[in-house]
Amino acid sequence: MLRAGIIGASGYTGAELLRTIAQHPGMEVAYATGDTQAGTRAAALYPSLAAHYPGLVFESFDPARADGLDVVFLGLPHEASLALAPQLVGTVGCVVDLSAAYRLKDASLYPQWYGFTHDQPGLLGDAVYGLPERHRSELKGAGLVATPGCHVTAATLALAPLVERGLVATTGIVVNS
Repeated sequence: MLRAGIIGASGYTGAELLRTIAQHPGMEVAYATGDTQAGTRAAALYPSLAAHYPGLVFESFDPARADGLDVVFLGLPHEASLALAPQLVGTVGCVVDLSAAYRLKDASLYPQWYGFTHDQPGLLGDAVYGLPERHRSELKGAGLVATPGCHVTAATLALAPLVERGLVATTGIVVNS
């Protein structure tokens, strides 16, 4: 059984992760944070999760509580993930970041595209872009997975077969979604 942690479990993406993991036969939630909801039962905040997590209480973030977990999901804003990932990479099996903090390889592009300065350029080289349909082999054994956003996932999966067959040029593509 894989032991998972969800940092930011009390927020929208964290609650969706709780729902998803509840349905996964080989994974269990061992640690769930929600700093603004620390001390609150998950079932009280999300009654639909009561049957799956009757005793789960959101905690404040403590990197030592995540040590040794198989996977830790970061369901946080970009800059919060940027700050916490270095505390977790190497101490857990895999960090899966749902924000954009590690999506781009070039730290100088972050102010333009995401509005913040990236201060962890060393981890950018280690992050694997988490679109399994396109990067499955690189994801095996990754210590840090940077998940793509929903719009880029839809655009990539729709356009990739056309690009691969030479039916669409690789420059000048605009996706307005």
